[in-house]
Amino acid sequence: MTISYSGNFFKLLLRWKGSIWRSTWKELIIYLALYYAIRIFYKEGIDVLFDARDRPKIKEQFRTLCLQFNEYTKLIPLTFLLGFYVSNVVSRWWRQFETLSWPEDIISLLCLVIPKDDEKSQRRRHVIARYLNLTSALAWRDVSSKIRLRFPKVRDLITAGLLTDKEYIILEEHYATCPAIRWMAPLHWVQQILQDEVKDNNPTTSLVNNFVTELKLYRQSFRKLFSYDWVCVPLVYTQVAALATYAFFFFCLFGRQFLDGDSKTFDLKIPFFLIVQFLFFVGWFKVGQDLMRPFGLDDDDIELNWILDRNITTSFAMVHQMMETTYPEIGEGNEDIFWKSRDKPPTVSQTGLIDKIKPHTPKLHAYVRMPNSETSDDEKAITCSRLRGDQPKLSW
Repeated sequence: MTISYSGNFFKLLLRWKGSIWRSTWKELIIYLALYYAIRIFYKEGIDVLFDARDRPKIKEQFRTLCLQFNEYTKLIPLTFLLGFYVSNVVSRWWRQFETLSWPEDIISLLCLVIPKDDEKSQRRRHVIARYLNLTSALAWRDVSSKIRLRFPKVRDLITAGLLTDKEYIILEEHYATCPAIRWMAPLHWVQQILQDEVKDNNPTTSLVNNFVTELKLYRQSFRKLFSYDWVCVPLVYTQVAALATYAFFFFCLFGRQFLDGDSKTFDLKIPFFLIVQFLFFVGWFKVGQDLMRPFGLDDDDIELNWILDRNITTSFAMVHQMMETTYPEIGEGNEDIFWKSRDKPPTVSQTGLIDKIKPHTPKLHAYVRMPNSETSDDEKAITCSRLRGDQPKLSW
């Protein structure tokens, strides 16, 4: 599941799971190893590998190369490229989460369309709730690594209780004919059950229409999810962002070296600013890579396993426990405080630790000056400037 976090600045920095440290530590170690290898070559390697008469020339050429590479880093618009790339990926990631289907709305309408308490109605509500969640499991198997690991085969859904042996045989027949309709089959069964209910009990037409509309939206959510999975961010865009990031830091390997004779900079031995730059930009790029596929096995991937369990529990609770109980009787013995004092302006008592919270009452910051009979023509102009306390104000 996406990592939840809170706390002050230092607590956030010390987090490991889902953090920038976990995403970039391997790349950072390799990068620093290359940086110090080049530094050792410049400081010691030239003196060892070349003759004394060639050393000044080699060092000067190396110095020129480093200065030239440092200028190259200024020509790469890395902030613009990464910002545009990651913003698109994050927006796409959030839209995929919003596409996920939740059964509460359609189950609520189901309880209105099939409200009776006889065994046949209870079975119909129960089977429809199961079919809705079976559709989720079948569809999410194709887009989520975690759901696929949980249900490697469709037959595993029988063990989970979402599928029966007879239904499995029908699904396999559909899959042999057209693989794309297997996940839609349970929704088609829901429509057939609804037709039987209309024939038997003739529920209100408007409720049936609303239920069919919700069923269509439920089906559309899975189709949108498949579309996001099929159509990814264009490869060339990801390549441009990756090439810009790694080319920038390749030039920084030479351009950020401390050179002999440079009196304007101090040799810190450890390139702190380069490390910070690496964490910022490479971590930024890694965010885009990790969020590209939000239903995988990474720390920040969406936990469809938990959502599926939650939807199953909620669906069956609504069609069983909630339908078996009625609302409390309205009348004497069940009056609330506001009903007893309905002839007075309602007030909510302050309970708990509300006294420890400092209130921030909203105030009207813009107002209009209202002229009176004693003001001059110039003062009668409508304005939002400072108002004297004795002048009338507009009330809302």
